[in-house]
Amino acid sequence: MQLLFLDKQIPLYIQSPTNQQFPILTQEQMKRLEGKVLYEIWERLSDGRAVTRFATSWATSMEHIQQLAELL
Repeated sequence: MQLLFLDKQIPLYIQSPTNQQFPILTQEQMKRLEGKVLYEIWERLSDGRAVTRFATSWATSMEHIQQLAELL
């Protein structure tokens, strides 16, 4: 999933080799995801963006990842 964010030119707060990713999203990106994708806001930044946390599991399908990509 890390490549998904990088391909969309979304910066990562940290490089995580785990099933958790921490992209920095804009307000516009978060509004597009609202009510459609579950994620956590870890920290709000002074410029209006937010550090977010996305997690996958064994139940996460490629279809789910593709849907997220389309929303972003």
